[in-house]
Amino acid sequence: MDYEIELKRIPEQVVACLGGRGPVAEVGQRASRLAVTLERAGVAVEGPLMARFFDAADYDPADSDYEVCLALVPDDEGRVPDRIDDLRSALIPAHHAMVVRHRGPYGTLGEAHATLAAELDSVGYQLAGPIAEVFLEGPAEGRRSADYLTEVRYPFAR
Repeated sequence: MDYEIELKRIPEQVVACLGGRGPVAEVGQRASRLAVTLERAGVAVEGPLMARFFDAADYDPADSDYEVCLALVPDDEGRVPDRIDDLRSALIPAHHAMVVRHRGPYGTLGEAHATLAAELDSVGYQLAGPIAEVFLEGPAEGRRSADYLTEVRYPFAR
């Protein structure tokens, strides 16, 4: 697949996260648990679901260190909860990332990752944080897997 690689400034976000080691196939289950927990607590969210992967160098889809996140909407006083049950909030600082958008099933995201890893290497940049997959269009929007749209982000340092 041909990808258009962008260098993109990612704004600061406060997110609620549910993470730990486990199979990547459990992203959907974690995402459901995250959304239900936030809804029950009456915490507002905005934007799409994101998964952040912390073990890019040793990535194993059967046992990966990752979290699923949703951006939180601060209350009227600008606050967000630190913890809700087994969720935690985190500040993702503003950063720059090398980004591609991938259309197709989640199982074919490896092409996007390989493209970004090769581009980082070719320009001499280093990975500078967890890799993110932002699920822009997927099953929640009633899309067929061939029409899923995922933004893959590689934060970098020169």
